[in-house]
Amino acid sequence: MLELLVRGGLIQQVLTGRIRWTLLSSTTTLTSATLTTSAATLTSMASKFSTHTPIPQGPHVVGCTDIMVGRNREGTLMRLYYPSKFKELTKNQNKWTPWFLGDEYTRGLATFIAPSIPSLFAMLFNWQMRGVAIPALWDCGMADKKFPVVVFSHGLSANRSIYSSVCCEMASHGFVVAAIEHRDLSGCASFTINDDGEKEFLLFKAVPPDMKEYDLRNQQIKIRVAESIRALDVLHKLNEGQVKNELVTNFDLKQLCNRLDLTDPIMTGHSFGGVTAISTLAKDKRFKIGVALDPWMFPIKDDVDTLCPSIKQPLLCISTEAFQSDSNLQAMSKLNADTTTFVTIKGTVHQNQCDTPFLVGHIGRVFAGASSPLDPHTAMNINNRLMLNFIAKHLGEKGSSLNTHVTYLEEQKDKMVYGLYGKGKTMLGWDAGAHGV
Repeated sequence: MLELLVRGGLIQQVLTGRIRWTLLSSTTTLTSATLTTSAATLTSMASKFSTHTPIPQGPHVVGCTDIMVGRNREGTLMRLYYPSKFKELTKNQNKWTPWFLGDEYTRGLATFIAPSIPSLFAMLFNWQMRGVAIPALWDCGMADKKFPVVVFSHGLSANRSIYSSVCCEMASHGFVVAAIEHRDLSGCASFTINDDGEKEFLLFKAVPPDMKEYDLRNQQIKIRVAESIRALDVLHKLNEGQVKNELVTNFDLKQLCNRLDLTDPIMTGHSFGGVTAISTLAKDKRFKIGVALDPWMFPIKDDVDTLCPSIKQPLLCISTEAFQSDSNLQAMSKLNADTTTFVTIKGTVHQNQCDTPFLVGHIGRVFAGASSPLDPHTAMNINNRLMLNFIAKHLGEKGSSLNTHVTYLEEQKDKMVYGLYGKGKTMLGWDAGAHGV
């Protein structure tokens, strides 16, 4: 990697598709100070946002805000995506939401992706991610209508921001999406607020040497399920006007009062969040529909024979081709065949269901494990339209306006396989020596 960064006396920002160069002497040693100086020079030349995640395609301009209920780890921290009052998105780019959450988050992400050189990766991530925008208007007013709700659970080493491509698309089609930030130490970072009003960060926890992978992940999924259920409780309280936001914000929570349709809550998630969605459906029957993106079944491997058949709600499992391995597919086969639909998107990798491919250039996608044969925008479009059509079908009349992508999916049918399918060779937890999930 260092040879790619320093070649012919130049330092290349490998994480971006827009090549940026800073001249160095031919004998320059790559150091933290060098990278920091180069990044500062380039950042000063850039505008506030240099790139953005995909533009939502639904009829609503999306709004976005963060909500914290309770200051400790037993509280709830979530990013809320919702249909806004605004009619113009591109003309209000100054109100777009920053994707970057802070140095602590990129440091945690780097610790997971590159544990041997986390400082270098953290600097590179910070360099690129500070200029990324989410095309959702920050703290803007909510549309004056009642909308169904979705709870979204993130994956291992992720956070409340990294699934904006999925959450914004759903919100643009008329959903209020609560993207939880888990405090079980499986995310890249999170935070609480102490008695002095200061943030105290919770960083990603690697598996201790004296602990087995399964024991840690099984502990964490119990916390994740409780947090998902608590998020739905918070949505009920928001609908009743009973919530105080511990974060400083211009968004008035009172405007959510009587605006949330809680008759058919939807539980969703990706990877560790996918199996969190499955486990939450089994635990809390208030959730009426489920969507699991590339569920990583390992954290419940000892419970699949009892937990999976108990899920009676309609469930859609969307898999990526390169991720699903035999062991994981075998665990997924325990899900209720009468209520579960399985579909795999061909030519895809695990990261195609989050923002990663849109944050980095081609070389960056290779390093991040996000390079796929299928174009990332096509992969995300198919994923999101599968979700919307499935939800629309099971919302009945309320979802009739959503079920508009049948023609598109028919055109893309050669890129999908229905049933349990995957080409993954190894997977974290299931197979010795596997590191990715």
